[in-house]
Amino acid sequence: MVDTLAATGADAFGRGGGVAWLAPALSMLGALVAFACVRHARYSIKFRLLWLTMAAVSLGGVGLWLANSVALLGVRVHDSPVRYSGAIGTSALAIAVVGVLAGLLIGGRAPHLPRVIVGGLTMGLSIGLSTYLTLDALTVQGDVEESLGLTGLAMLAAMALCTAMLWAFQSVRLIGLRVLASALFALGVAGVYHLGVSALEFSIDPGTRAPVGLQLFDLVFPMFVIGALGLTVPITAVLVAPDRRDVTTS
Repeated sequence: MVDTLAATGADAFGRGGGVAWLAPALSMLGALVAFACVRHARYSIKFRLLWLTMAAVSLGGVGLWLANSVALLGVRVHDSPVRYSGAIGTSALAIAVVGVLAGLLIGGRAPHLPRVIVGGLTMGLSIGLSTYLTLDALTVQGDVEESLGLTGLAMLAAMALCTAMLWAFQSVRLIGLRVLASALFALGVAGVYHLGVSALEFSIDPGTRAPVGLQLFDLVFPMFVIGALGLTVPITAVLVAPDRRDVTTS
């Protein structure tokens, strides 16, 4: 991966390897919280949409978008400053959350293969598109081109990952297996991200004007703080909510 990026004018961990651990940790934490929220949504009628919304924010907002944005902090482009489009980045966040919520709603309460497939593909398409937009928000002093083949492969990987994750949401009951599924989700998100980054090729032109936009840290740091604090809402809700497993569901 590093060799691939080096050939395209960038270094995946040029600003330190810490993000290589922090980003997957965020993905795993977001998935674990989403598991708990989906479990409560299964047995709740009045607050089902609220639980699924919290799951979508945890999985799509923190587990995917924030994790990818944190991972981008490690990318260094040779001979050029890097800037970030806040508008495109915010759109990527919204698409991730809305797409995951749509997939969860389509998937329903109980395992049903056709609905799981449609819901998983919906989630995967949104996550793939969110990853693409997150990377597309990067601007440098020159041009950024993308390999359509690797981008398409990242999309397919995202769809497969989300279909498997939606099935796990509906089928996995044991806590240990949920932890394992969350860890595998984190690895999958990292894989989709690195496929997407591998598709980028930077052509630096010192004669062009410097890129405009935000420094990535200026966007990611406050979002990291908000995301970390935001997770306290579903975590607190999970801890204080009554157990509704005895509620009859349809």
